[in-house]
Amino acid sequence: MQNKKIKVAVIGGGRSNERDVSLRTSQQIAKALPKNKYNVFLIEITKNKKWLFKGEFGKNIQKEKEYEIDILSDNNFLKKKIDVAFIALHGKFGEDGKIQALLDLIGLPYTGSGMLSSALGMSKIKTLEFVAKNKIRIPKHLAIYKDDVKADFYKNIKKNIKYPCVVKPSESGSSIGISIVKSKNQLSKATDSAFKQDNAIIIEQYIKGRELTCGVMGNTNQTELTSLPIVEIITKDTDFFDYQTKYFSNTVQEICPAKVSPKITKKVQELAKKVHSALWCDGLTRSDFILSDRDKKIYFLEINTIPGQTKASLCPKEAKAIGLKFSDFLEMQIKLAFEKIK
Repeated sequence: MQNKKIKVAVIGGGRSNERDVSLRTSQQIAKALPKNKYNVFLIEITKNKKWLFKGEFGKNIQKEKEYEIDILSDNNFLKKKIDVAFIALHGKFGEDGKIQALLDLIGLPYTGSGMLSSALGMSKIKTLEFVAKNKIRIPKHLAIYKDDVKADFYKNIKKNIKYPCVVKPSESGSSIGISIVKSKNQLSKATDSAFKQDNAIIIEQYIKGRELTCGVMGNTNQTELTSLPIVEIITKDTDFFDYQTKYFSNTVQEICPAKVSPKITKKVQELAKKVHSALWCDGLTRSDFILSDRDKKIYFLEINTIPGQTKASLCPKEAKAIGLKFSDFLEMQIKLAFEKIK
């Protein structure tokens, strides 16, 4: 029994604007999992919501051998074929609790957080509400809904937020739809861009400072939470860590461990664990912070409940900094997926 391989389905693709990143992630996860321990299968969710079972990774998967499965009616097939799902989806319909709810419904273990935590983490508005109640410092912000833009919109921003400010969709990833607005004249274009991604947006105080991020592993109230080394992100050609910079820049620096004081390091790691547990997260999360140049305080920005997992992604870099191989890092997440169902 001990030599029996674990059957893992890596689920990638999806309908969000992060689909291409997800497909790359799923390929790298499948490639990295040790073949002596795992039979790895690929499932791709298409843009039109089809679930394509693509067969076992590394066995000359051919397009004509793909077949569509119905996640609900074929759930017995999936449970016989698969022991655990490794979710490599990003953004809406992958990171927001919907896939997690389906997998809960059919009783298939999966990596990462559950339905409620995923939904809360995907909504930047709700995340900020929850962390504020846990006395975690956040930037001043306003939540604006598409059908509720009032005449005093600009006055509120000038009075309560001030310029420059950050405009971002409440539910979107990879910094898509985010703008830094330096004057009232730029606000309309920025809000239009954000509303293309979601019906709710955030107008947030811009805090100039050092961008820090920290991964956390563990299941809330079940296993010990472990903080990974923190990363400092330094962008040279852009005002912030936007989509192009994240995936295509040759000048961005991701310094791990970050060159900050031991006191700041410890504080960021403690805050990342506090955010993880405040939202009842499981598996791996990554929280983003700003260390303010002005008051030297740390402000929480957002959480990623399914961080990127290519070898070049931030969390795998954090794991590597403490001597964890990419394959071992992935295996730890699978172990946490099984721990959730005990």
